[in-house]
Amino acid sequence: MQVRERRPTIAASPQFVTHHDDDPPSYRSDKHPVPPISPDAITILVVDDDLANLALAEALLQAEGFNVRVAIDAASTFNVLKSVTPALILMDIQLPEVDGWELTRRLKADPATSKIPVIAITAYGKAGDERKAKQAGFAEFLSKPVSTRDLPGIVRRHLASPGR
Repeated sequence: MQVRERRPTIAASPQFVTHHDDDPPSYRSDKHPVPPISPDAITILVVDDDLANLALAEALLQAEGFNVRVAIDAASTFNVLKSVTPALILMDIQLPEVDGWELTRRLKADPATSKIPVIAITAYGKAGDERKAKQAGFAEFLSKPVSTRDLPGIVRRHLASPGR
């Protein structure tokens, strides 16, 4: 009996763009190579109130070997942070009650979480939002749809950044 390794199936979501194997990854270039990094035991926290987006990001990052924790709002984010300190947080901006802007400001004001890189992900990017994201403490600002091919490289680049 032959055993085949299975990678999780990743369903399509309107907020993420999937690619065929022959599409070149756009995050790679000679000027900005993605540093190799072992994802073993690296935990990523994904915060998004859209369950389809959450499931897709979780499956994608798990397929890349990362440990993934998920949260749907500020309260569940703080609950996760009681038990684990993630290496990076992917944060949706449009969250119920406390939005991603305010949640990130709170995380950056807390010495226990201030050093964790937070990447903003939003479907509602407007002019000036990148500047606003930097002021709020985000390491990067991504507009949806986010490429499923690009996201793991973006995560690895931030994990390999000095000062992490």
